[in-house]
Amino acid sequence: MTWNPMERPYLWKHLIATEQIATIPCILHTVTINHPDAVAGTITLYDVADAGDIDATNMIANITTDSDLFVVPVTMEYDVGCENGLYILFSAGLTTADITVSYI
Repeated sequence: MTWNPMERPYLWKHLIATEQIATIPCILHTVTINHPDAVAGTITLYDVADAGDIDATNMIANITTDSDLFVVPVTMEYDVGCENGLYILFSAGLTTADITVSYI
């Protein structure tokens, strides 16, 4: 399917594990927690084109996920520019977390 910004202004990606979303500049629109994990963990958003570039200076957000914290789904709006790309890191203990990221 070809992306047409007039029909669907944002691209989206459903995630259940760590993944590189974009390797070029983009705009992070929203992160929706569809299902938090049964145990506490974190989902960290980075402005990087490669996982090897991750450090504290390029962190966009660190989201704590725990079923006791959220009534799902919950959407967090960011609307921030990512100069390098977008990388989403799930902490090691997360096994059932489920999110959707929208971006352009």
